[in-house]
Amino acid sequence: MARLTDYLDLQTLQQLQDSFTAVSQVPVRICDAAGAPLTPARSETTRSLPPVPDGIAPANPFTHRSDVCEAPILLDGKITGRIVMESGGVPDRDHDGRGPWLLSLMAAMIGRLTDRESVLRERVEQLATLYRLTAEFTAANDLQTVLDTVAKIVVDVIKAKGCMIRMLSEDHKELVIKAVHQLSLGYLNKGPILVEQSQIDREVLTTGKTVYVSDSRNDPRVLYQAEARDEGIVSALVVPMFYKGRPEGVIRVYMKQRHEFDWFEIQLIQAIAAQGAAALVNARLYAEAVAAASIKRQLALAGDVQRHMIPLQPPDIDGLDFGAHYVSCFELGGDFYDFIDLPPDNIGLAICDVSGKGVRASLLMASIRASLRAHATNIYDMSRVLTRVNRDLCDDKLTSDFATLFYGVLDYRTRRFTYANAGHPPPLLLRDNVIQRLETGGGVLGIEPEFRWRFNATVLQRGDVLFMYTDGLSEAMNFHDEDFGADRVEQALRTAVAADYNADGIVKHVLWEMRRFTGLQTRGDDLTMVAMRVV
Repeated sequence: MARLTDYLDLQTLQQLQDSFTAVSQVPVRICDAAGAPLTPARSETTRSLPPVPDGIAPANPFTHRSDVCEAPILLDGKITGRIVMESGGVPDRDHDGRGPWLLSLMAAMIGRLTDRESVLRERVEQLATLYRLTAEFTAANDLQTVLDTVAKIVVDVIKAKGCMIRMLSEDHKELVIKAVHQLSLGYLNKGPILVEQSQIDREVLTTGKTVYVSDSRNDPRVLYQAEARDEGIVSALVVPMFYKGRPEGVIRVYMKQRHEFDWFEIQLIQAIAAQGAAALVNARLYAEAVAAASIKRQLALAGDVQRHMIPLQPPDIDGLDFGAHYVSCFELGGDFYDFIDLPPDNIGLAICDVSGKGVRASLLMASIRASLRAHATNIYDMSRVLTRVNRDLCDDKLTSDFATLFYGVLDYRTRRFTYANAGHPPPLLLRDNVIQRLETGGGVLGIEPEFRWRFNATVLQRGDVLFMYTDGLSEAMNFHDEDFGADRVEQALRTAVAADYNADGIVKHVLWEMRRFTGLQTRGDDLTMVAMRVV
């Protein structure tokens, strides 16, 4: 039970008592609810009064006898103390009606002071709760924890019947329940809230303003009046949750009786809604960041696996010198090159570029590489190898999936090189400063399951250089939107061969020329180069 001294200290009560005594010119005492004096009297004429039951105000709040006039001091309808005025030999002061009137003013004054102190303490507690809420929001990373915390704290600080938080769906057409405190399951299952059908929510989300409902049971703007009546909901406040001008949802605060939310309550809920919206977005971003980090780790692992599909070292074959360079545009790429050991005394050379980039391209790259290796070890005929690889790709792909592939087999005893080109940028065979483009073959892989490819053959000579690359080299762009182009590739190759670079040096020189041309422009495609020099 609240006591008068919980709100006003004894020194203040003493000052009030002395002031009242001076004004009324009769002894006045301020007592507790039971009638016991709280402060020393300036006169010894005051006598004790009969107790009043705790927290119960009498039907007639004033007690008026020939020698005593008293009035209760009330806070929220409950007695916290009593003020007593004694006649003290001045009977006209309590018989002419001024005594009770003056006493009621004194009791009302103390009651107002008590009430203002009570409200002030409640506001301080609410602000302290808001401060604690800020700390919790700062530490919370779980989206549901944030929502549940907001709903509970709103009910606690406003002393509401219940609270519901609804968040916009991805298409912003529906407000979906995300957190509830002190509302029944039956009320929660009343039906959906579609923004276009809810006048209140549409206004809140469009204007960003708070909407007050005096009585949910008969307000025509309320969609579910009967359900509100069954739940015992009367007044309600709908507060927007906005973050940087973007609506995220609404907080609904329900009261079990008619209640006009004062300015402080509205400002407090709005502050909680604003902090809650920011915390929700932060929690969402944190969850997305965690998911992205997990995906990034998985991609890094997949990238490691894919890089192991690329030969770590070129083959060591007498009379042949190899060099290669591979770099993907993203963590995962769609290019690959391969050296396939084929008995007897043969080696397969392959370079491939899958359409697109990223995860799907990398999966197709791995599939094509596996298919090529499987068929190349069992079939020598170039056309049949590409036909089998093409069928495998066509059996399990999207319409937009295709790949370019150059595949050749070198008999390194006779140096006979047999090849077929499936739509790939023609490899360059440089002999005596003359370039031959190896174009024989046909279309790209993955378009027509029954497509057939032609093949050709040439005998390599000492000093010949075979240079294979993907379009990430020729299509590299500078800041003027000019591509490096096939002509510059050929010129860089000639310069490197004239300088008598080995195969690795040839690859590095061409790469340097490309980077010198593009500058700091961001690379937009995977890049693969393979050079083979006959020595």
